[in-house]
Amino acid sequence: MKKENKTQSSLFYERHLFIFYLKKRFLSVKFIFCIILLLILIFQILIDLDSRNLPNQRTLDEDIFWNSFIGGYSGVLLLISVIMAADIVSGEFSNRSAMIVYATESRYKILTVKSLCLIISLFILMLFYVTTLLIMIFIKTDLLVSIHIYIMGFLFIFIELMLYSSLTFMISALTRSISLSFIFPFFYILIDPLLEGFELGLLSLNSYTLRTSDFFLNLIFHDKIALNVVNIFCLIIFFGVSIMIMLITFYSFNKLDIRID
Repeated sequence: MKKENKTQSSLFYERHLFIFYLKKRFLSVKFIFCIILLLILIFQILIDLDSRNLPNQRTLDEDIFWNSFIGGYSGVLLLISVIMAADIVSGEFSNRSAMIVYATESRYKILTVKSLCLIISLFILMLFYVTTLLIMIFIKTDLLVSIHIYIMGFLFIFIELMLYSSLTFMISALTRSISLSFIFPFFYILIDPLLEGFELGLLSLNSYTLRTSDFFLNLIFHDKIALNVVNIFCLIIFFGVSIMIMLITFYSFNKLDIRID
């Protein structure tokens, strides 16, 4: 009976902790700021759409939605992923509440709750972005993006954001500094497209993203399955590296002495 009561008490605490952090993220200034950034991006996309000829369904799906909207406007979306993740752990060290927070429950449990809240908040932001974009395209062109293209585009953007947000999450947890959690990911996003030119393509998330985008472009629109060693490796990195980063973060943060400033 005592073990059952202890389990129920733990679940009660976890549920309230999850609700607390989720509300905190949705009601934060940065979440509202990200919504504003997305609206600005949507209006910019609509302005660019006005300069194009009225598309047919094929042009809308491939050239406009996939190539332009999914591939051409990722900079602002990556910025949003950094903004949402930068203070997720380091914020508590900045306001000196970390010792209280991490003394109440295991670090694994709190990081799990925080990562789930981050994933949900990014999911909601991207759902708002892609759905609003879909509606505005319909108003402008009287055409709807094909449902399977819409779903694939949404998932592609979401996974790409998880790559950069997981990297930011790791920096936030391991450096415990808000400023470093912003600066390092921003700097990496800036230099990422240049890494291949310096023969550092293996360190470039952008190169994996582009190759994965090309793979799905050929698969969806041209019915070509270009499976080779390079593409398989890029697919594994694109879909799996964020999980690997999070596991490294959980393990490393649990080993840190959080009493050290």
